[in-house]
Amino acid sequence: MTTAPIPDLTSPSTPVPGTTAPIAGAVPRPLPLPLPLALGLSALFTVVKITVTRQNRGIRLLILAVLFAMPILLAILIRRYQVNYHAPPVENALIFGLLFPVLVPLAALLLASGMVQDDIEEQTLTYLLIRPIRRWAIYLAKLFGTIVSSWVRASIFTVATLVAIHWGDERLLGVILRERAVIALGLLALALSAYSAMFGWLSLWVRRSLVVGAIYIVIVEGLFGSIPFMVREATVIYYIRVLAVRWLDLPGADWSIELDRAVSASTCVIVLASIAVAFAALGSLTFRTREFRVKTPEGN
Repeated sequence: MTTAPIPDLTSPSTPVPGTTAPIAGAVPRPLPLPLPLALGLSALFTVVKITVTRQNRGIRLLILAVLFAMPILLAILIRRYQVNYHAPPVENALIFGLLFPVLVPLAALLLASGMVQDDIEEQTLTYLLIRPIRRWAIYLAKLFGTIVSSWVRASIFTVATLVAIHWGDERLLGVILRERAVIALGLLALALSAYSAMFGWLSLWVRRSLVVGAIYIVIVEGLFGSIPFMVREATVIYYIRVLAVRWLDLPGADWSIELDRAVSASTCVIVLASIAVAFAALGSLTFRTREFRVKTPEGN
C-alpha cells in the first residue's frame, strides 16, 4: 500500500487538496484573521458613554424635565396657599404618591423603549453589531447607560423636590438631605433598574412599547399596586412602598401596608434586584439572537 504524497503548502505553485490549481507565479494571500469577540472594557465604556449622551438630548429630555418639575411646582404652591403647612404628608403625597408610582416608571419607559430603537432609526445599529463585542454585552452596556442617565436626572429633581417641601426646616441640611434624601436615591436606583430592564425587554418584542408600557403603568403599577390584595406583590411599586415605610417611617395605612404582615426589607431588595437581573438577562438573550431590520438611506 502506497502513501499519498504530502503537498508542499509553502510553495505558491502547489495546489491545496480540494481546491483548484493556483496560477503559476501567483503570490498566496494570507487568510484574514477573525477578530476575537471579547468583552473589551474600553469598547463597552464607549457604548455606555454614547447611550448616556443620546439619552440626554432631544424632545425626550424636555418631556422628562417638565414631568419631574411638576412635584417641585406643586410643593411651592402647597407651601404658598396651604394653611398650617405640614411637610410630612406633602412629602408622602408628592414623593411616594406621584414621583415613584408615576414619574419614575414613565421616565424608565421613555428611555428604555428607545434604547435599541434609536439606533435602528438613526441607522447606527450596524456599527455596533460589527464591532468585536458580544451582542449581549452591547445590550447590557446600553441598559446600564440608560439606568445611569435616568437615575442622575431623577435624583436631581427628587432632591430639589425634598428641598422645596422642607424649605425653612432646621433639619434640611441634616436629617432631610443626609438621611432621607440618600434613602430616596437608593430607592430610585432599585426602581429604575427594575423598570428599565422590564421596558427594555418589552421594546425588543413590541413595536408600540410606549403604549403597552403606559397601559402597564396605569393598570398594574397604578391600580393593582394600590389594592390590598396578593396581586400587588407582583408589582414593583409595592416593594418600593414597603421599603419607604420601613426605612423612612412613612404611614403605611395610606397604602394599606401593615408592617407585621408585609415582607421584610431584605426580601424587598432581593425581589427588586431579581426583577432587574431577570429582565436584563432576557433582554440580552433576545438582543443576541434576534435579527433586526436596519433602515438604510434608500429606505430599505
